[in-house]
Amino acid sequence: MNKIRKAVWIAAAGLWLLALFGGLWFAGVFSLVEKGSPHEAARSSSAEADNEQAAVWEVVFQGIKYTLPQKGKVYLHESGCMNIRRDERYLIQIQLEENTVDEMWESMKQKRESLINNGYRMEKEAERLTGKMGDYVRYVISLEKERESDFDRSYFEVILAPADEGKHLLAAIRFDGIDVDKLDETLREKIYEEAFTQTDEIFTSAYPTEQMDDETGTLWMEDKSIDPEHRYISEDTIVYGDGQYRLSYRLPEHCMLTADNIAGKTYYDEDNQVYIWTNVVKYTWMTAKDMAESSADRQLSQPLSSGEVKVNDRIFYYYTYSVMEYGTNEVSIKYSFNGYCDLENGSIYYINGYADDNPEAAEAVYYLEWMDISVL
Repeated sequence: MNKIRKAVWIAAAGLWLLALFGGLWFAGVFSLVEKGSPHEAARSSSAEADNEQAAVWEVVFQGIKYTLPQKGKVYLHESGCMNIRRDERYLIQIQLEENTVDEMWESMKQKRESLINNGYRMEKEAERLTGKMGDYVRYVISLEKERESDFDRSYFEVILAPADEGKHLLAAIRFDGIDVDKLDETLREKIYEEAFTQTDEIFTSAYPTEQMDDETGTLWMEDKSIDPEHRYISEDTIVYGDGQYRLSYRLPEHCMLTADNIAGKTYYDEDNQVYIWTNVVKYTWMTAKDMAESSADRQLSQPLSSGEVKVNDRIFYYYTYSVMEYGTNEVSIKYSFNGYCDLENGSIYYINGYADDNPEAAEAVYYLEWMDISVL
């Protein structure tokens, strides 16, 4: 099972994409192909060979399945962007949008004028090129004194390519970790090409799927255990409310802590092969019951159960579901549990557990020890 962290990653960069392009999006690198086509067969064979050498994440977003190497971070932002960062120098954001490349290319003159009127400068004029998988459009723009930027001028590379059924994919690359303005022309071209090549790899791994999308807010991270000795722990504590509160709970046998950061704490139950994520979040406009009911209303693949359970005078509201996942050579069922509990200061304690092919991961009784909490 891929070690997926379901977390709230602070990704404000997801919003600049919406502000930058408004209702006119440019996207992608290469066209997607129908599953079952000769090219898809070749792509699958290549992916199988690659997967034997390196672990991958399989991400489903906006009806497209991507097979990505387990490197860096991948985050599904609530704004509708998939954010990918493998390089500290730039962030790649991907969006599936309506209209074909032909239609978008016909609007390029108006789009150019709009960008210039809004303060952008064309660093590389838009080109329409033909690649091995179809036509694509590519250009580079910059903006002086962008909000929250560390540099005087920010640079963006935009790539457009066709997708199936009259849609297109947007790859907008933000060079937020390097001062491009200080690079000479040769070095600028080099970084543009590096980012383009990485985006090319992302899109050549992609194809349409009928699988359910992964939830927005999902974060994939490289598996770097904070406990290389794999020590088991029997209890743990979360500090929240600007350090004013401490929440403690017990753990089942043979559990280890694998991540501890702003997104919360992640554990691995070695006996049952279940991943559990805990966190305390502040929601002044929703209760624990509201959150559980709101989440349970989503179009999940197979809702299993929902309800409430009382542990030591605290009520946890929960919902569970399962998802059928289709790998290259096998089919598995992912079972998931989501539980919420109101705390005294208006915060909400959240438990998320998930596992492949283990129905116990969707049973509320399995999480009783995580629910047996004390607030200090």
